[in-house]
Amino acid sequence: MTFDHSHYVPILKGKKGELLALAKADNLQKFTPLVEVIPIPREYPDEGDSYLSKSMEKHIKDTAASYKKAMGILPRVFIDGRYIEGEKVNDGSSAIGRLFSLLRSGGIKYIPTIGLDRVEDYANAVCDAIATAKNGCCLRLWESDLESLSDLDSQIMSLLRTLNVATNSVDLLIDFQDKVPPKVTLPLLLNALPRLDEWRTLTLSSSAFPQYLSDVATNTIEERERSEWLAWVYVRAAQNGAKKRIPTFGDYGINHPTIVDELDPRMITVSPNIRYTSAASYVIAKGKAQPRKKKAQTDAQKTAREQLAPSIQYPNLAAMIKGHPSWKDRKFSWGDDFIDRCSQKRCTGTGSDWRGVGASHHIAVVAQQIANLP
Repeated sequence: MTFDHSHYVPILKGKKGELLALAKADNLQKFTPLVEVIPIPREYPDEGDSYLSKSMEKHIKDTAASYKKAMGILPRVFIDGRYIEGEKVNDGSSAIGRLFSLLRSGGIKYIPTIGLDRVEDYANAVCDAIATAKNGCCLRLWESDLESLSDLDSQIMSLLRTLNVATNSVDLLIDFQDKVPPKVTLPLLLNALPRLDEWRTLTLSSSAFPQYLSDVATNTIEERERSEWLAWVYVRAAQNGAKKRIPTFGDYGINHPTIVDELDPRMITVSPNIRYTSAASYVIAKGKAQPRKKKAQTDAQKTAREQLAPSIQYPNLAAMIKGHPSWKDRKFSWGDDFIDRCSQKRCTGTGSDWRGVGASHHIAVVAQQIANLP
């Protein structure tokens, strides 16, 4: 497997919406997603403390089934189990190891992802996956791993010897998460990486998408700069001019890199929003949170709550997106078609559906942008 700077690596949370976007995606040869295995979701009863909704055994089986449905047609996918690192299934074995096994038996062409700081049983699971699937691995480095470049080569090679894998079978991903580095320093940092030309692939990733949308006014549409894209375009030009290796572009799509702690729906409500992507910005259309339903409420309160129902707000938000200069066309992606139908009140969708809509459009935009670069 090889790909270069004409490719794209979106980093996705393995939630229902993002998996829906993968199942509906086109141009499958133009991108390779990195999917993070999410932790077990929680249940929130009417009274009492919240609790884990299922066992780790069940979570892994459910995850494997949902991945098979969403990723069965993908040429390849990176799988990172960092959120379930160290977790065990019923027989005491590694949860991520069990997932790798189920994906392999399900025909998913996955590549295990590891970092320098993973626990021993995680590394063992990746080692077994490399030996069995023979697809190599993805090595994901954080900004903190780059603080001592003089020691980085020895740390990496020590890990690769443990995994029994060569550099030309390793996809190196440099992930700055939500800290988009100054673009002028990126070429220097990139060229200081050890064994720059030996890696099977080299990807540079970060994200400027906001963690919270609280600063976006209700019933408005606002933009936020895609500074990670602008930084990569700068690096691409600088590396090309210096005849140095150009990294593949990676980002977190329409999500912030960090999984936000689950919000207790008994205490907090979320404003409906649609996340769209333009050439250089994230476009966010945001509605107003619907008040929680009270046991006793006046007719006026009931009417006010009904007027803020998602079935009413999402069509209005979809119409706002269609009226924005960044609107493509309903045929551009599955997500755009969904927005078009919703604006005509032919569908509404859940919050998960709308994450899938935004991810679908974003992947299509970035793949097109990269393909159109000179």
